[in-house]
Amino acid sequence: MFEAESRDVILERLKKYYDEAKQTDVSAVEGTFSFDTLAANAKEFEKAYAEMDLIIDAAFPQTSWGKYLDYLAEELAGLDRRAATSAVAMLTVTGTAGAVIPKGSIFATESGINFFADDDTTIPSTGTAPVKATAQTAGAGGNVAVGTISKIPVSIYGVSSVTNEAAAYGGYEEETDSNLLERILFAVRQPATSGNVYHYIEWSTSVSGVGAVKVMPLWNGNGTVKVVVVDTNKDAPSDDLLQEVRGVIAQNAPIGATVTVVAPTVKIINISLKVTSGVGNADAIKTVVTGYLKKEVFGTNYKNLSDLNKDVTISYAQIGRIILDESVRTGVTDYSALTINDGTTNLTVPADNMPVVGTVTLV
Repeated sequence: MFEAESRDVILERLKKYYDEAKQTDVSAVEGTFSFDTLAANAKEFEKAYAEMDLIIDAAFPQTSWGKYLDYLAEELAGLDRRAATSAVAMLTVTGTAGAVIPKGSIFATESGINFFADDDTTIPSTGTAPVKATAQTAGAGGNVAVGTISKIPVSIYGVSSVTNEAAAYGGYEEETDSNLLERILFAVRQPATSGNVYHYIEWSTSVSGVGAVKVMPLWNGNGTVKVVVVDTNKDAPSDDLLQEVRGVIAQNAPIGATVTVVAPTVKIINISLKVTSGVGNADAIKTVVTGYLKKEVFGTNYKNLSDLNKDVTISYAQIGRIILDESVRTGVTDYSALTINDGTTNLTVPADNMPVVGTVTLV
């Protein structure tokens, strides 16, 4: 079996070979010309061993990375790494009635994040026009908050101001190595054939921005399939993302299948507790519990499909444990009177629901 070796080990072996092969009494001790020559070679050989070690790592998906993992994804499963996507913003542009906002017009935030108008738009008599714009740079950085797109870097005749009344959405980072590996192993290990559940999972998760899905066969009678989608942040997906998933499935699904692609139904979970030790931070409690709920309900372990489509039990005890385990963030080192939706028992969440923390009350 191949094992990388250090230069010291290589040097000792080279010196041994040199002693066996030399025809004279020339010394190879440190400081001699022979030693320096062998030491230089040992350093280069050490580098070669290290690179051969990397070759072995690159050859297997579990240890591969970057473009080498891309090659394996294509070779083993016919998959492509999901590309980064650009955020979309719905702008409200104010100006003179009849003024034209050309396609490609630039709008920007104070920090210099640019958005380009998707189409030509004419301002109506009301003096304001909705304009759909796409971020110049792909990635989550384009998901800017409400009211932050307020600049017009290149003036547009008849246009006086711009704002975004809703946060920009749909900007996702390029798929990570770990997520791509997860999809490769799923495709290789699970029997995705003839439009079965695994096939719907593969088709849906091939779309950039999809974080996890639940597939419910025969949910509304013969030939029906329900696909519940969340984005990479395990949040409700945009209509644009849902439409893209629908398009991919429509190209691949068996003839006659009636497929419904939807976002999960939101189930609000309200938490109340009395902090008996520490200084509770309600926002932090909401954040850590929401993270736990997203992972628990919309994970990406698709090995047991019978569990995937079952109602999910949210543990009362686990929520308390999460709050204490994350005490550095939540500020809670002990508590009493914890209630979840005014109760002290586990909650059952339907399979197509996404639990979201509503209010956190510190009493």
